Amino acid sequence: MNKTDSKCLIIVGMHRSGTSFTASVLQRAGLNIGDKLVPANVGNDLGHFENEDFYMYHQEILRRRNKHPDGWSLNIIQELDENEIIEANNIISSNQSEQWGWKDPRTTLFLDVWKRLIPDAYFLFIYRKPWEVVESLFRRNTDTKLTTEPILTIENWQFYNEQIMTFYDQNKERSLLFEVENVMQQSSDVIELLNTRFGFHLKGDFTNVFNKNKFKNHLNETQQFFCESIFPDCISLYKQLQEKSSIKPLHEYKPSGGKMESLMKWWYASSQMDRLTADPASIINLINLVQEYKNKNDNLEQANTYLKSELDWITSSKLWRLRMLFK
Repeated sequence: MNKTDSKCLIIVGMHRSGTSFTASVLQRAGLNIGDKLVPANVGNDLGHFENEDFYMYHQEILRRRNKHPDGWSLNIIQELDENEIIEANNIISSNQSEQWGWKDPRTTLFLDVWKRLIPDAYFLFIYRKPWEVVESLFRRNTDTKLTTEPILTIENWQFYNEQIMTFYDQNKERSLLFEVENVMQQSSDVIELLNTRFGFHLKGDFTNVFNKNKFKNHLNETQQFFCESIFPDCISLYKQLQEKSSIKPLHEYKPSGGKMESLMKWWYASSQMDRLTADPASIINLINLVQEYKNKNDNLEQANTYLKSELDWITSSKLWRLRMLFK
């Protein structure tokens, strides 16, 4: 298919910002996001909705430049060599259709590259509250780089969203910017705006498409207050993103009203949990024991009895009750 006969929509956003959900909505609406998608795994049990061709290409280019393949490097890719351009054009040719596109958070690091390769492409940018993204990355706990250097979570949120806002400001005629909550609660409005602004022909029934149990975006005042106190630049950037949004955000940013005492309680609760995990009867040892019984496939009744007695001990302890108090 000739490029002039197709419309391309590139979905862009920081990791854990709701781009998978957004891609799933657009796929349901008729956007071809690829035949080979990265399979579901821990943290995305419904699927990543990432085209394997672009996913693997981004990772390979980052590796060639000695950057982290998942993009935890705070660097953008500005130029490709001749062979890399050929590779990219081959991927484009094998994926393009009447209405097509892709989603991969690493695309944020390649924005100028893809703009040159697909000059008539449109961009849909998604952002999410910084403290929610950090919490989601920590909860998923699958990124070794972030485990050893947790500060990278908030630094990457800042870096990725700076790239998004800069590119959006320079390419407003071909870009839309949404907070993820708008996509979740107003999917039909998002689709309608894509159709009217960019001439797509997307449609579908998006009633009850959002499952709140699959996306934890509950208010955590302590986490928000921590972010406000330690990373004010992120808060400033988040407010700018809200101001520039293509659809008014459902909830305008409001300071948490937290106090330093709440951070000290958080710290104290964390120190007490460290004591619990250091105990010989810790949860980790308990899980290992049950796994051992499971591997041997014998005496499961004994394993279940032991598991119940140990869980009863943990949940009745003062330390557990303290943990639940500050959860």
